[in-house]
Amino acid sequence: MPKVGMRIFKTFIAVYLCFLIYLLRGEQGSPFYSAIAAILCMQPYVSNSFKVAMNRTLGTFIGGAMGLGLLIFERSFIPVDMPMLQYLVVSLCVIPLIYFTVAIKKPTASYITCVVFLSITVTHGADVNPLIFTIDRIVDTLIGIFVSLGVNAFHLPRRRNRKILFVTNLDGSLLNSQVEISSYSRIKLNTMIRQGALITIATTRSAETLLPLLEGVEIKVPVIMMNGAVWYDLQKRSYLSCKKMNPEVAKQLIDVFEKRELNCFTHTIINDVLHVYYTRLINPVEEKIYHSKKRLPEQSYVCGEVPNDQSVLSIMAVDQKVTIVQVKAAIMKLEIASAVNVECYPDDQHPGYYFIEITSREASVKNAIMDMKARYATDKVIAFGNDIRNAAMLEAADFAYVVENASIELKEMGWPQIGANDDDVVVKTISRHFYAKPGSFK
Repeated sequence: MPKVGMRIFKTFIAVYLCFLIYLLRGEQGSPFYSAIAAILCMQPYVSNSFKVAMNRTLGTFIGGAMGLGLLIFERSFIPVDMPMLQYLVVSLCVIPLIYFTVAIKKPTASYITCVVFLSITVTHGADVNPLIFTIDRIVDTLIGIFVSLGVNAFHLPRRRNRKILFVTNLDGSLLNSQVEISSYSRIKLNTMIRQGALITIATTRSAETLLPLLEGVEIKVPVIMMNGAVWYDLQKRSYLSCKKMNPEVAKQLIDVFEKRELNCFTHTIINDVLHVYYTRLINPVEEKIYHSKKRLPEQSYVCGEVPNDQSVLSIMAVDQKVTIVQVKAAIMKLEIASAVNVECYPDDQHPGYYFIEITSREASVKNAIMDMKARYATDKVIAFGNDIRNAAMLEAADFAYVVENASIELKEMGWPQIGANDDDVVVKTISRHFYAKPGSFK
């Protein structure tokens, strides 16, 4: 069942206040129009509420002016016993009203403009003074708009811990079982970020698959990608702090694959675009990866050898487990083995297949977190994970949590457990720390 969020609760308060104001005014006007305006103007973010309030205030005056003009026109030229003609004229007026709001680049004001216009032209009495009736409807609507704005802007003073760096895994932690960030988490994240919360993500995903998942989330701290090899600025869509391999090291690693007639995907960055070089696609999993990503805008796949002037960020391959184990063993025998990180893990979507990812020794999630902690001068790091691959990230944190749906291996390492990812527990736990009094969490 969906949760009753703060926006719903604030809407209730705004509507009730509209009725109270109606009573305080001696039951003058109509609370119906105030309540409708309050509902229409309630927004999830305060900054949006100000913008919406201004647009709809403008729309109220436009609709009111047009409504007054039509009332005067009706009394002079349209007989009272011809309602079909009256409604035809009213309906036709909707066209210029909407067109005008779009022409002045205020399309969000179209709805309230038409509501005010129709409330004046359709519900008026024949013996009512058009000017007084129009003013009453405008005042009723403005009451609703500004009550909604006031309710949304009001908040009790809360402590905000802007010296904490929050780092979370994406899949299985921040993402729910539908592989998305819920509306609740998205709104809550944006609210905290706008209040100064330092929140970032450590993920094995690359930019082309990450960006759609984070659509609408205003993360300002760079995201840690490629096992710590790069930071990625989501706002500027730019790669930062790249930990590149020594060219000779990268060449020897690629030779390991070539001698075994295996393919590997070699990642470089050229002009803020990820370029992935490969020689041939050997197994069906490689083909699936290639065909699923080759047309994505944030990266470019190139069939051929890596140019000599390009620095390598990471090397990845996927094959049967026995093959990957043999490749890793061959790499660990090289003299340059101490200069790289080698990680192997199963492909959850293709049983029997394993990935191998190789990065520079300097490239690690732990190092990235430590560098980020120093850059933002934070007092502590709080991390969240769900898989054994997140262990290094959790170890780098001052305080760490694992979600209820985490792997058994990770749970057995002893970190505190919170609820499941489908319950928005990562964002809720971040919220508790961000607004907590110092010393509340040890």
